[in-house]
Order: sequence, then C-alpha cells, then structure tokens
Amino acid sequence: MAIKDKKIPSPETIKTNPQYFAKEELQEIKNLRLELNNLTGQMGALYINKIKLEEAENLLKKQLVSLEDKESKIAKKLSDKYGKGSIDLETGTFTPTE
Repeated sequence: MAIKDKKIPSPETIKTNPQYFAKEELQEIKNLRLELNNLTGQMGALYINKIKLEEAENLLKKQLVSLEDKESKIAKKLSDKYGKGSIDLETGTFTPTE
C-alpha cells in the first residue's frame, strides 16, 4: 500500500484559502481559553475580597484609635480624681503610688 504524500500548502495558498484546525487543536485552544476565563474570574473575586478585607482593616483601626482615646480620657479623669496609682479591676481597689 502506497502512502500518499501530503502536499504542504504554499504561503500563497494559505493566505488566500481558509485553513481549518484539527478537532484536537481546536479543543486544546477552547480548553485554554476556558482555563484563562476561570482564572480571570478567580483573580477578580480575589481582588474584591482584598478590597473588602482592607475596608474591614481600616474600620478596625478606627475603632482601635477610638478605644485608645477613650482609655486615655478615662485614665486622665481617674488620675485627676485619685492621683497616680494602679487599679485592681477584680476588687475595685485603687493603690496610690508615692
């Protein structure tokens, strides 16, 4: 049985006539595009989560600053009233420092 030689198309033929991919080649390209689309979606979701996380972090930082300010005001008020010392929160007693 003789094997027929496939003729390689000339550049002119390729330019003027449409060429078709093999099913396997076309499926490989489609699979790659699907993977890229999935990755793009995951990257977008990750970016959105990053933004939300940064917003939550900023909110917590503001709350921390507020609590530190509140703590400072309470400490000043108690220091003005009782002087310098330490408080035992379990017993509610104040021990002045000399």
